[in-house]
Amino acid sequence: MAAISLLAFASMTASLFIADTIQGEATAINLSGALRMRSYQISNNLVYDAPDDQHWKNTHKLLIEFNNQLNRDELLNVIPRNEHSSIYLAYNKIKSQWVNKIEPLFDIYLNEINTEQQPNLTISKDAVTNIRNQYGLVVVEFVDNIDYLVTLLEEDAETKIQKLRNYQYISLGLTIFLVIIALIIVYKRVHIPMKELLTGAERVSNRDFSYVTTYTGHDELGQLGYAYNSMAKDLSEIYDELEDRVNQKTIDLERGNRSMELLYKTVKRLNEAISPHHTFPFILKDIEKLIGTGKGAICLSDKSQEEGAVLSSTFADNEINEVICEKNECNKCLTEERSYFIERENINEVNKEIVTIQIRHHNKNYGLLIIEPENNLSIQNWQKKLLESIADHIGIAINLSHKMAESRRLSLMEERGAIARELHDSLAQSLTFMKIQVSRLNALLKNSSIETEAEDIIGELKIGLNSAYRELRELLTTFRLKIDGDDFKSALEKTIAEFNDRGSILITCVNNVIYFDLTPNEEIHILQLIREALSNIVQHSKASNAVITLQSDELGRICISIIDNGQGIKEKEATQHHYGLAIMNERAQTLKGQLNISNNLNGGTSVELIFTPSNKESPETAYTQINE
Repeated sequence: MAAISLLAFASMTASLFIADTIQGEATAINLSGALRMRSYQISNNLVYDAPDDQHWKNTHKLLIEFNNQLNRDELLNVIPRNEHSSIYLAYNKIKSQWVNKIEPLFDIYLNEINTEQQPNLTISKDAVTNIRNQYGLVVVEFVDNIDYLVTLLEEDAETKIQKLRNYQYISLGLTIFLVIIALIIVYKRVHIPMKELLTGAERVSNRDFSYVTTYTGHDELGQLGYAYNSMAKDLSEIYDELEDRVNQKTIDLERGNRSMELLYKTVKRLNEAISPHHTFPFILKDIEKLIGTGKGAICLSDKSQEEGAVLSSTFADNEINEVICEKNECNKCLTEERSYFIERENINEVNKEIVTIQIRHHNKNYGLLIIEPENNLSIQNWQKKLLESIADHIGIAINLSHKMAESRRLSLMEERGAIARELHDSLAQSLTFMKIQVSRLNALLKNSSIETEAEDIIGELKIGLNSAYRELRELLTTFRLKIDGDDFKSALEKTIAEFNDRGSILITCVNNVIYFDLTPNEEIHILQLIREALSNIVQHSKASNAVITLQSDELGRICISIIDNGQGIKEKEATQHHYGLAIMNERAQTLKGQLNISNNLNGGTSVELIFTPSNKESPETAYTQINE
């Protein structure tokens, strides 16, 4: 716009300047033409041979007019001041001819005419002819010079008009060029930026902040484009941040829903199951599915917190020892803080961070919940807190299970104590009275002459009574047997110590079962079966030592073997003591196990019991056994 305005100003200035220089050219041309006409008029007045006064007065008037026109300002203003100009030279030549040649011819006559006394002019014919001839010689050239001046003036006017025309053409061309440039600039700097800004505004209205305008100059639209890009970038970041927040909130809600679902399923399984141990595989699978962790295991420990046993695991059998546990490290894991991270090298020699969370209730530890992170990632804080909550629920369920077992055990003990008191008050006293009567009868028979067959019968009766009395005492001891707390191992150790004190037989125990999860009935039946076997060893085996071995296999079955180095079982003794063996068989059947009693090849007796604890069976089977 500045260029167009400047061009218009220059064009108008040039036009005004040229118009100003042209001004007076037409007047000058007219005056020059009038000079030519005056020259011819003067010639016409000289035609007459004897002109009168009126002619000379007209001639004088024509000469004055010619002189005035030759020196008029309108003509002089057109004549350039440049001495080398052709117009200047042509004008000076005309003026010189007029002043030096033509005007002097008429001066003598004109002077007389100008006098106040106007005498009669008597000019001879020869004089007139002389003037006419001299003027005729000069006027032709003089008129040609005037024509030349007129021509120069016309050419000068046309030249200036042509310059004005050229200026106008150039101005028009430059104006068109500048208009085109202006349109291009408007297109590039106004239309395109506005179009990009409108496109960006439309994209922003559709929540698309990726569009960026390419025009970011220093002008207004460039600054607006820069501001739009900054705004779009800020909006994109804010929108992305909001989307991230929404996505994070969605993830948190989904995570919360999964956590609530996991806790609900865990609590429901633990409450509905007969034993918490039945739920462990399902809980581990729920943890792996709902919170996105890897494989897991549940390891429960004994009362001493020195050893633990993996009761349920989603690891492969070869991974339990290679990935989770190492030998002699149970005490380290079981006595650590609530959440303990350990690193293990798996079979692919890649370090894994395993998290172990204590299963406890009221500061009493029951074992560990062991979880492997997914894809070698770290356990997140929310996952750890959720796993701690699950471990707490498992601890609560185990504690309730122990309390229920203890309650059933106490009820069973009270019932067996009542039976023991009844046996002691009735059957024991009757057997004692029969023993006394047999002793009296034996004393009487020694003083009489009754045959010896009666003595044999009395001897056998005495042996039978002694055996029945011994079995009654054993039964009373068994009925009065108590298992303190929930530790089966301590009760077994006390039983072995009791039989070691009874005689000279050394009884040892090899216990390879780390964790016992037995019902009260199972504990009582096993202890009674072991006591019956140890009682037979003490009474009849004549052994020097006996070994009790407890171990479990991969199917969860428990195998209890009692082996001595005595004389073995003879047929006669087996017949005499068939009640004890029958009771042992009944107890094995109650446990749904298998009892094998045999003589060893190297001497001695072997008693072996194999059974599956009810907690290792299906929930329906365990439920049936508990009801029985």
